[in-house]
Amino acid sequence: MVPAIAEVERLVARAAAAGIPPTGESWREGLEVFLADLARSRTMRPGARERTEAFLVETLRARFALEAWHAAHPAAAATPVTRPLIVLGMPRAGTTFLVNLLSLDPQRRMHWNWEGNRELPPAEAAHLHDDPRIAVRVREVDARIESGFLPLNHHVERGDEPTECFWQMQQDFKSFSLLIHTQVPDYFEWWLHHADMAAAYAWHCRYLQVLQSAAPGAWTLKFPSHALAVEEIIATYPDSRIVYTHRDPIKPLGSTCSLNAHPLSMTNSDVDLAMVGYQVSGILAASAQRMIAARDRHPDHAFHDIHYRDFIRDPMATIRALYAFEGLELSDVVAQAMEAAITTHEAARGHAGAHLYDLADYALTEATVDRQFGDYIARFDIALERR
Repeated sequence: MVPAIAEVERLVARAAAAGIPPTGESWREGLEVFLADLARSRTMRPGARERTEAFLVETLRARFALEAWHAAHPAAAATPVTRPLIVLGMPRAGTTFLVNLLSLDPQRRMHWNWEGNRELPPAEAAHLHDDPRIAVRVREVDARIESGFLPLNHHVERGDEPTECFWQMQQDFKSFSLLIHTQVPDYFEWWLHHADMAAAYAWHCRYLQVLQSAAPGAWTLKFPSHALAVEEIIATYPDSRIVYTHRDPIKPLGSTCSLNAHPLSMTNSDVDLAMVGYQVSGILAASAQRMIAARDRHPDHAFHDIHYRDFIRDPMATIRALYAFEGLELSDVVAQAMEAAITTHEAARGHAGAHLYDLADYALTEATVDRQFGDYIARFDIALERR
């Protein structure tokens, strides 16, 4: 670990070169474990290691700048984050579609893709849709689509769309998103089983406090792997409303394996697909198990379930049930905008083409899925999507 510690200090020095000193420590252990794995990787293509380092420096720089903002704005930083709606659960279960529809309601405060690692200065509410940073992120995402790094038939967040909470979590170096640079088996085991997720969600809250200081609103957030830490979410946000998305795990499992393997193959000459399968199945199984345990421990907490088949069959019925759960009014104007977006989405989905994958490529089988997720499938009466 000593070489990794030295690497941390080197990257911290690069990040602090912008004139913002490093603060806090909760990010350090995850970065050390990740860098130790990165140093052992022998598969990265030319330039990939340097791009990963640049990403790490950018992430540290954003973290340190937000900490400095907190120190300079103690009153605003002390404003609580209240009653966030947090969408988590099975990935590839319509969560992006759902949250994009919810973003059409101006009473909600979304976390926008363009805000990630460019949080400062906090955007004002009047400029959440015309901030100059939007165009920059749109160009960046479009370039990645054109390069093939982000295929349209995979999970794609456009630069001006809502984003997942991986920005906050990777600023504490505890995130699923850190698995796509190169294969990092020790980091994976540490993150899944040993990381201090209470500290990660404390940072998650501090992050939101910065953004809401200039553009307050009812937070509507999503990140499927939040399901790994429902206990920590409830401890951090005791008045949160938690939405769990459900789907037969066989589809999210195969699709997520493919989503992870694609960027890995773009930046590495060799990818152990069995390791991808092991990691993704471990994440999804632990997510289901921890979510069930948390719900059993907190029967009075506000949980709401959305089943993929119900949502796809009748999106507006699902939306109306969600609004009823929240106690929010769905205006006619917003409902009409959502209905138009549903029509557009269905047409665009057909244009993108099918996302093809095979569980066997990742050393997984239907029997594996049934063993790992049998309790989950039975508990929530999940509609199976088997051939």
